[in-house]
Amino acid sequence: MQFLTSELAQEMVERTMHILHQNINVMNADGVIIGSGERKRIGQKHDGARLVLSSGDSVEIDQETSRRLKGVRPGINLPICFREQVVGVIGITGEPEGIRHHAELVKMAAELVLEQSFLLERFQWRQRIESEIVNQLISESDMGDHQLKHRADWLGMDLDKQRMAIVFQPIPSSEDTVHKMMHAIQYDKNADDLLGMTFRHELILLRQPICDHQLKHVIEQLQQTMAGAVDGQVLVGVGTVAEDMSQLPLSFQHAREALRLGKVLHPEESIYVFESYQLESLFIKARAAKEGKRWSDFYHPLIQEMELVQTLKVYIEEGGDLQRIVDRLFIHRNTLRYRLDKIQALTGKDPRHVKQLMELYIAQLDHQLS
Repeated sequence: MQFLTSELAQEMVERTMHILHQNINVMNADGVIIGSGERKRIGQKHDGARLVLSSGDSVEIDQETSRRLKGVRPGINLPICFREQVVGVIGITGEPEGIRHHAELVKMAAELVLEQSFLLERFQWRQRIESEIVNQLISESDMGDHQLKHRADWLGMDLDKQRMAIVFQPIPSSEDTVHKMMHAIQYDKNADDLLGMTFRHELILLRQPICDHQLKHVIEQLQQTMAGAVDGQVLVGVGTVAEDMSQLPLSFQHAREALRLGKVLHPEESIYVFESYQLESLFIKARAAKEGKRWSDFYHPLIQEMELVQTLKVYIEEGGDLQRIVDRLFIHRNTLRYRLDKIQALTGKDPRHVKQLMELYIAQLDHQLS
């Protein structure tokens, strides 16, 4: 495996030279300069580096010694070690006497950059594998359960645990935005939670079930963390609990359905839980299956009466509680009774009758979702 790339070598050079105002060279395991403050030297052989690579120790080169070596100027060359292996050399240009006290610090800085790069690459590799597993789990992939579980074992994940799908949708959505969201909540998710991005640039969290009384609080915390990272709005759809991995596609569909319905029916909110939209979801399926004349035509006379439409909406949301309804609408009870009577006169449906109220609500849904 190639640990020291030319890009990483140049990063070492630039970071170090920003602090230490001396030219820095980085050589690979063949003694070739792959990073330098003097770009024209990149690609040249460095005999001093080859001495370091053969001995494994630091080499100081004064003015006289430099004349006898190829591609070398006075300075100190030190081995760059990673996992107890010499993978390259870092050199500081200058008279050894004047730069000796900086040498070990430069070596430590270079090795730290290398370690950080390795950890970041390993983290990104893990993210890619985890995201692939998530997409396979939610899409009813043809990949066998055994193979999926085997891949999850690499990550230390147990796919047999209960999980629920949570969809986070940034506004506006982009691949870069979702990557920022993923990074933001890495340390807020549980060890057994799975995180992935769909081709639609949604973030999917397959999380262990959350108690009803904690659900809103937990989701809001995650949502706020992500929104802060992307400096924008993040909408959330929460699916049902999947007892095993075979039910995760349905949980994911429910989370997406909650998002789709919630954005239309309650645009003022940003967290939508499927269990609050089960009736509406059933209606959508029935609506897609029906043919011929629209059964909700009785609702049409109400469409132009926005005051009555709003009254019906609040009446439904407050479950017919008259006091709460008049408080929200800032009207007298007699005004509310008048409006309910007018709704009945226009539609032939009495909102005070439970079955007819349901018909009014479903007709209202039909209109909103058309």
